[in-house]
Amino acid sequence: MTKDGTISSDEIIRWLMIEGPRLEAPSSLLNGYSLKLREAGLQVDRSTLGAPILHPIAKSSFVFWDRKTGPEQRWFVYTPDQLEILKASPIHRIYTRGEPTSLRLDRPADRARYPIGDDLWAEGYHQYEAIPLEFADGTFKVLTLATQSPDGFAETDRALIDATLPALTLVFEGFIARNTARTLMETYVGTRAGLRVLDGEIARGDGSTIDAVIWFSDLRGFTSLAQSRSEDDLLKLLNDYFGTLTDAIEANSGEVLKFIGDALLAVFPHQNDVGTAIARAEAAAFQVIGEDRSQHDYSFGIGLHPGSVFYGNVGGGNRLDFTVIGSSVNIASRIEGLCGVLGETVLASGDFAAKSNKRWRSVGHHELKGVAAPLEIYAPAPA
Repeated sequence: MTKDGTISSDEIIRWLMIEGPRLEAPSSLLNGYSLKLREAGLQVDRSTLGAPILHPIAKSSFVFWDRKTGPEQRWFVYTPDQLEILKASPIHRIYTRGEPTSLRLDRPADRARYPIGDDLWAEGYHQYEAIPLEFADGTFKVLTLATQSPDGFAETDRALIDATLPALTLVFEGFIARNTARTLMETYVGTRAGLRVLDGEIARGDGSTIDAVIWFSDLRGFTSLAQSRSEDDLLKLLNDYFGTLTDAIEANSGEVLKFIGDALLAVFPHQNDVGTAIARAEAAAFQVIGEDRSQHDYSFGIGLHPGSVFYGNVGGGNRLDFTVIGSSVNIASRIEGLCGVLGETVLASGDFAAKSNKRWRSVGHHELKGVAAPLEIYAPAPA
């Protein structure tokens, strides 16, 4: 600590290197760093940490910090309006060229350089700094700092900031690497499965037996659809179909494990509470069939069955798949295959219908390929 009671850049660096990696999220990192700068005598009133990200929806993720309200996670998503906002900001200049921006907001010419200038001036800020953080791969992320002090940031303030930037960058890069790995796992493997892989279940055969309701769905007449549509139209159809089902499944605590051509495999895991899992699965199914489908010229089937499955890694050599396997998956798939034959959108096994609180009607006993004895199959009863 210095003679005037403030902390030094060395103390901020020490905090970043020791405590920074232990923090739970970038929001905690920015909150702590901003408060440390204030302890060092810098009047930081607003700050952000931002990075382009690999994400199926968002273009950029950043944490916003305000002296009065603290940290908040924000996103730039893949929409034309949001992308235009990003391109018209100093942040885009850093992301693409690594060039910093310094604005004295009490100067009209500085404010006019970017739309954010007038906004910050209206909120009482006098200086804004957008500072590049260069990662090891040569890409740039961004730190912004703003002050409401009429004096702005002094040269000594900027020297202290510059001294702490390498440590901040190193810790932030660790967060981004972990977040990228988690996002990719969740996107391509699934939320629960992705976390298990990141926790170390990466060897062939790693996994465990779980109890779950199995959901299997499939488009009807996909071959004809594929032959009668352009590639772009077919992709739009698939994305609409998969999007509708995925939204309903995830809204009811299910997990989509994989897309297999035009088919979808999902699970609703449970621990000794099959009734709740069945309620969640049928809520998702009824949500889907209850939506207005008049604008869509395709149909699909959903097969539902509860049972025990192996939930883990299968594959060969260095190429693995995290999935569920077992007779229950086969039964759910075979039940779905009856949807087109019986003219039903949703079908379930007797084990499923027996533990449901909703009304189901029998549509008869049916032989299923790979299943020894015929199974009684059920469809939702009319309301």
